[in-house]
Amino acid sequence: MSRKTALILLLYIAAAAAQHRGDNLAFQGLPLDQSTGVRAAALGAAFTAQTADPGALWFNPAGLAGIDRMQLSISADRASALWRENQVYRPNRMFWTLASYLEGLYIPDPADNGIWDYELAQDSSYRVEEPVLGLEPFSEEAADWQRELNRCGIRQISAAWPLRISSQKLVLSAGYARSALDDFDRNDTFLDPHIGYDEYGVVPRVVTDTVRFSWSRFQRQREGDIHTFTAGLAWAPGARIQLGASAALRDGESSDLQSLNRVGWFDIAKDNRFRFSYDTLDVVTRGNSDYRALHCALGALFNFERLSLGIQVRLPYTITRTWRATTVTAGAAGTESAATAGTAEFHHPATFSFGAAIRPVDPFRLYLDYQFTPYSAGEIDLQADDPTNRELPDQSDLRCGIAWAPVPFLELMAGYRQATTLFVPDGAAIKDRGPAADAWSVGTGLNLAGYGRLELAWVSQRLKYYDSYYSNTNYVTQTLGNLLVGYTYQF
Repeated sequence: MSRKTALILLLYIAAAAAQHRGDNLAFQGLPLDQSTGVRAAALGAAFTAQTADPGALWFNPAGLAGIDRMQLSISADRASALWRENQVYRPNRMFWTLASYLEGLYIPDPADNGIWDYELAQDSSYRVEEPVLGLEPFSEEAADWQRELNRCGIRQISAAWPLRISSQKLVLSAGYARSALDDFDRNDTFLDPHIGYDEYGVVPRVVTDTVRFSWSRFQRQREGDIHTFTAGLAWAPGARIQLGASAALRDGESSDLQSLNRVGWFDIAKDNRFRFSYDTLDVVTRGNSDYRALHCALGALFNFERLSLGIQVRLPYTITRTWRATTVTAGAAGTESAATAGTAEFHHPATFSFGAAIRPVDPFRLYLDYQFTPYSAGEIDLQADDPTNRELPDQSDLRCGIAWAPVPFLELMAGYRQATTLFVPDGAAIKDRGPAADAWSVGTGLNLAGYGRLELAWVSQRLKYYDSYYSNTNYVTQTLGNLLVGYTYQF
């Protein structure tokens, strides 16, 4: 084969073979910041400049200094998560029927193993279904697969105690919070090697008339919880300034699953020829992970007549993951099982939060927050080199909320939050920023005279993005819904 022919063939292979590669199990689902507290959730998590609320323990401990009476708070939630994907392949002018295999429009007969496609096309039984056109690519109707997960339980329990030492006001707080540790990734057309997409390694050169690559189905999922135990101390040295510090211990566990199920092999040759052969090989890894981290935060709050400004810095810390797993490999040669274990570390960078609380008129409150985490400055230490472990992009988080108290005992709230994700889609033009998830929230608070305060909030979050390649586009949708209810009592 001439160099020119080889290059042309390589380009057509790239058009037929590129798609997203799943990342191996590591720290997926862990670094994501989740709102704690019902009122905070209703206000879009714009809580850095909030004062006199026990929820300040989770966002800016300086806000605790505004509490004048002992408070006890508890909340619970019911959360639902949904993932779905629509993989759309565009036929190539050379290997134009290959796309029908990957999109499921043609199911090859095992009796046809190793037969060239142009030979199969001469058989009257060779039929390819027509794709359904006109569907919105992110819709449920267009999705190739969908997975839903529901859970409920205690969200947080916290308490705050105001103290007087001489003439100085101090507030001591402690709390427990639970957050979900869920992750899911699936790819029904996992091709290896990833010919034509150099982000996954060096593109192999065509040195023979035939290039072979495998077709597998990949899936990775994780389910678990992170339990956070936090203690905070706030001090009001003056009428206009509040200072605070907190320390939190994170402890969690998850059940992990990763599978790579090989369907078979494609052989692509020049002159518009390709063939497929079934050859199954299942590699399934099941295990558990334990997580442990200790982190501290410092905060300040500055109060003016109708304006409060807040800042919090969460100092750098390290998350340790200890894992145990068993990998079972099953194929034509038999079944093998291997047990593995190890420890990995995620060096989390500092997180910076800035907020403002504005009181334009007495019934209204406006809250604005910005949070930034330079994840590119972080580092993940694994026991062995893993090519799927890619650098995380920086994350920015915009938050806003509005509260209206039409009567003294009732508060109505709404919020919006936009957070960039911790990955960059394949083929994205901007390589240092992930797609943004939009979250909308509403809520209400009811003061029960001398019987405390009842709060209710609903949060709906949606993320849409697509991976773009020479031959296909993968449209991905992730939605989260959360109903929270909480109660706070003042002694």
